[in-house]
Amino acid sequence: MDEKNPAVASTEPLIVPGLLPRQVERWQALVDILYLSQLFAFYVFSALYPFMGLFYGILLLAGGVAPKTKKVGRICLILGIINLGLCLVAGIAFLVLALTGVLAGLAND
Repeated sequence: MDEKNPAVASTEPLIVPGLLPRQVERWQALVDILYLSQLFAFYVFSALYPFMGLFYGILLLAGGVAPKTKKVGRICLILGIINLGLCLVAGIAFLVLALTGVLAGLAND
């Protein structure tokens, strides 16, 4: 932890009494893998579900203390906004195509 801000994790290697250096490396690798898988899940949910991206983005931006957390929140928010815009454009295009098809079908009768 940082002396100035205890909520910010330091980048120094973890020192755990009773563990061999190889075990400490394995724990650090496990933590890194879990962190990356969590980021992957956040980004995938933000890209697939626009409201989840907005929710995660606002939650992490507002509640995050570390700059890393705020960066992840900003990315989730951007992905959510982009996906929401794409969904709106696709919905309008589908609606226009459906209505023109229905109106063209009515004109032929």
